[in-house]
Amino acid sequence: MSLIVLPYIAGIIGLGLGVFAIVSPQGAARLVGIKIDESLPHSVSEVRATYGGVFAGGHAFALATGSDAAFITLACGWGLTGLVRLVSIVIDRAANGANYGGTAFELAMAGLLVAPFVIT
Repeated sequence: MSLIVLPYIAGIIGLGLGVFAIVSPQGAARLVGIKIDESLPHSVSEVRATYGGVFAGGHAFALATGSDAAFITLACGWGLTGLVRLVSIVIDRAANGANYGGTAFELAMAGLLVAPFVIT
């Protein structure tokens, strides 16, 4: 398998997560371990917009254009998310399976997205 397919696999995963958050914000919130406050309707909008719109939009753009810069930008976003989560594990004393799993997933996504551009 050529490495060039790896960013597309990650792109489809990211797009899928975004679409999931758009159509099922409650499900997306459960997936990431946050709670939507029913007394604050904008909290549902926040999940749809941030986890849905940003994820779906960024990944859809990369998939549609095949832009190296778009895939590398997504890799930077996923990679920094994983690194910030590691910092949070330490400073927030939040070492648990969910955070370790999240970190592994985020860094794996970054690796898939950037692989063909750094591995020759």
